[in-house]
Amino acid sequence: MTLLFHTADRPSSLHDRDGLTSFLNRSIPRPEMLNDAEYSSMTDTARASYDRSRVVYTSGGIVIATPHVTESVRLLKQAFAVNVGRNSGHAGLMLNGDSTVGKTETAKTLMRTVHSQYTRMYPDYAEHGQLPVVYVSVPAASTGKLLMKTFAEFLGLPVTGRESMGEIRRRVVQALIAAGTQLIVVDELQNLVGRSVGLGESVDVLKNLHNEVPATFVYAGFGLANGALLSGAKGQQLRGRFTIFDMERLNLGDAADRKTWSGLIAAFEKKLPLRHQEIGTLRLLRDYLYLRTSGSIGSLAKLLTGATIELITNPKYTQECLTEAVMNTVKLDQFAEENYKIKMAALSKGSKALQYPMSGLASA
Repeated sequence: MTLLFHTADRPSSLHDRDGLTSFLNRSIPRPEMLNDAEYSSMTDTARASYDRSRVVYTSGGIVIATPHVTESVRLLKQAFAVNVGRNSGHAGLMLNGDSTVGKTETAKTLMRTVHSQYTRMYPDYAEHGQLPVVYVSVPAASTGKLLMKTFAEFLGLPVTGRESMGEIRRRVVQALIAAGTQLIVVDELQNLVGRSVGLGESVDVLKNLHNEVPATFVYAGFGLANGALLSGAKGQQLRGRFTIFDMERLNLGDAADRKTWSGLIAAFEKKLPLRHQEIGTLRLLRDYLYLRTSGSIGSLAKLLTGATIELITNPKYTQECLTEAVMNTVKLDQFAEENYKIKMAALSKGSKALQYPMSGLASA
């Protein structure tokens, strides 16, 4: 398998103004599926280019309307409506969940949703210096001042070492207001800490932004609902302004989750650019997929896209069909891998079979 190096066809970075704007203005189209005769007749160069386009699409172009995405869009629209007539204490949304449930991907969809509607309403917004969407990822062990510096860097504002947090914040607020920013996404919020008791410094920074910037905020992170950031009197004030959406793993013991799980698998299968995958056959592996991913939508996406890329790039596969053997070559996060081993030990009891009825999984 040849290493695939990134080139100009990869998506832009989210971490600066120009990069995010480029990302939101660009979609990666699904390549046309070629039959065997068409694929074989291509030159080596053309075939390599075609396969690369399929890998790029698989890696960054697949968008699925998961239940998490659908609900978060609904909640965001509610927050926007509530904020229309407010000049302080704006409502917001917190995406809370572990590292594999797809918080960042959900946040990307929220940004695309806002950007798309804003662009339709104000197609010439860029000519007027407007910036409808802002994205910031909180650095590890970040203080309030470092968070403000991160905002400034995203906006392209120079920062000197002599500036205080308040001075940086004032310039950031002015820039966001001037840009008419509508949505601000703050990712990895669990990294925000503070020197003062109860994280008061960090909470004050966030509250000041909510009060001074007429935008809707979305926070994403893990352990937010019960974390130190939302504890104490100041934390309770912040909690009172935000809807906390807990993005949980699916549980096949629940009938609604079983239906959702099957629907997700079918949706992914239709999107994957595999030349020989027979649509509808992946549902036969739904129990195996649940065992591998512990019901995490993010882990499911990584497993299916990783196996798809393996089929496209590894010449030993003559048929591009998803099987357990192919998916077993993909390593997932530690939680999913360890839980898979535990489940298999409990379920198989020496058997090599991986197919189990959904009811069996529910009781396992």
